[in-house]
Amino acid sequence: MSFMTPQQCEAFWRRADRDGDGELTMGELKKAMKRFEPNKSERDITKMFLGVDKDGDNRISRREFMSAMAKKAKKSQELLKMFKKYDRNGDGSLSRREIRKLIGDCYEPEMVDVVVRKFLQQTDASGDGEISYEEFASFFG
Repeated sequence: MSFMTPQQCEAFWRRADRDGDGELTMGELKKAMKRFEPNKSERDITKMFLGVDKDGDNRISRREFMSAMAKKAKKSQELLKMFKKYDRNGDGSLSRREIRKLIGDCYEPEMVDVVVRKFLQQTDASGDGEISYEEFASFFG
């Protein structure tokens, strides 16, 4: 699920918890997610459900949901901060040169070219040779 404000989380919860019992079943989450993110696969929704259902009771409590969304918001803020650090010209995408800097800060010099190539293959969904924030966040999300 993409980043949502606390107000959006509340609105999503109200729509998803159709019977008002304070918990989401897998079915309720699937229906809500299909409205919210129509292209989300059943597999991804199941994976999300299992990741949020911390106590393993096959239900997502409101507390579990809000906690997961707060963690996701924090992670999104950290990713945006990192993205902006390497987006030197502030154009909203990472060029090959900016990606080399990012990778160079994490890998030994002899590995940089290989890792940059693989990183682009895995993240550049649009095929334009640059990484948008959405592609970046999707890779790390």
